[in-house]
Amino acid sequence: MDWCDDPDSKCIFWLNGMAGIGKSTISRTIARELAEKKRLAASFFFTRGKKDVSHAGMFFTTIAAQLAISLPVLRTSISDAIDKNAHIFQQGPREQWNQLILNPLKNAPTQSIQLVVVIDALDECDSMQDIQLILQLLEEAKDLATIRIKIFLTSRPEIPIFDGFRQLSGEAYQDFILHNIPLDTVNADISTFFQRKLSPLKAKHGLGTPWPDELIIARLVERAAGLFIYAATTLRFIQDGIDGPEEPLSLVLTATNSSLPATEHLDGIYMFRPSHQGCVFRH
Repeated sequence: MDWCDDPDSKCIFWLNGMAGIGKSTISRTIARELAEKKRLAASFFFTRGKKDVSHAGMFFTTIAAQLAISLPVLRTSISDAIDKNAHIFQQGPREQWNQLILNPLKNAPTQSIQLVVVIDALDECDSMQDIQLILQLLEEAKDLATIRIKIFLTSRPEIPIFDGFRQLSGEAYQDFILHNIPLDTVNADISTFFQRKLSPLKAKHGLGTPWPDELIIARLVERAAGLFIYAATTLRFIQDGIDGPEEPLSLVLTATNSSLPATEHLDGIYMFRPSHQGCVFRH
């Protein structure tokens, strides 16, 4: 969050990392904290295969609609832009960016607050050309004078994304490679995640202390192998047990071979269908 608070930090922060390493979890956490502080300008979470969030067609219009809520001073200018161009929602990203976002921000009265737009999983946008165009347009936010907007963006480290960033000015963005964090640090975070999320289940179901014990936490962390997707998905499975968390936790620890990669652990749990319906794994 230091980047968000630093008035001299670069306009775009690109967090990149391999699948399952926790990018979306971080995005949602940052978006929630910013919203609590009244500093979230807008957010958009791309998801491959889902109609409205798998392409750029509704990206800038969604951002504009949220900006009108988070920054009331923009409402009139955004509304006027729509009145002047009734077909703006059918036009391309550049026209939508210029008319619904950039121009209203340029013409707005000076604001002391610094807001952040959170964009998750840009690589899941289904058009590589749109991805690179989005990056080019977002770069223009660095020159805004009256209202300072920053962009927190995540993606996998795919070549089209790298190419898109290479075309930007070095003054426009900074990046952080999530999978370069030492595994010991990641494991410590995953251990804390399991401890904090499983602890309420102990109280809710009247389980003894300690539950889960340090050995169980260590086994879960080992199986996660640095992947937050494993931790989050396993937690949902444990929470969904009809008769409490003990049986699904036992299934997690015994149903798959501990020597398998974490991704294969997940495959095994997804396919597992015990006779007790309360333990069916739901994604």
